[in-house]
Amino acid sequence: MFGRLVVLIAMVLFGPLYIEIYLYHPAIVREHDVAAVVPLVAAALGLFGGFLLLAIDNRVTAALLALICAVEVAVGVVGAGIHIAMHANTLASLVGDPNAWFGEPPPLVPLSFAASGCLGLIALAMSRKLDESPLAIARILEALAAACGLAATIAAALPGADGIGLIASLAALGLGSIGFAAEFAVFGYALWRGRAA
Repeated sequence: MFGRLVVLIAMVLFGPLYIEIYLYHPAIVREHDVAAVVPLVAAALGLFGGFLLLAIDNRVTAALLALICAVEVAVGVVGAGIHIAMHANTLASLVGDPNAWFGEPPPLVPLSFAASGCLGLIALAMSRKLDESPLAIARILEALAAACGLAATIAAALPGADGIGLIASLAALGLGSIGFAAEFAVFGYALWRGRAA
């Protein structure tokens, strides 16, 4: 159960990241700079991979989530490098100018992707075989959340489908959280019933 919770926490971080990037990388920027689309796709892909693993726990989904998490770490590190390069032309000016670390775009915010990706990898390393869900309805909700994450990934990659991606990301977070809440309710009920007996 704890491994599943860590996966859920890692995936829930990608939802706000999607919203933040949607707001800070407006459509006009994404049209002129293809690299600005990458974090949107990466955030939605993280949602998809995490909720897919929660819905269907097998070797394929675990390998897919590990690959997605590795990509998230790369996106975070490269994004931080790009943001820092926008503030300073040389490494010497980066070290010598404290203003290089302030302003827009925020230089270290992309490292949030790396943190979420590392958290997902930690969850996989903690226990390869995550606890089985006692509720079929929870798995169905988590599978629907994964489908919403996939829709958000596709919408993030297509020009002009911004609102769809945002709605799909919010739906993924909502459905996945409700499914996980159902698992906790059953787990809590089993504990309470065990103590009552």
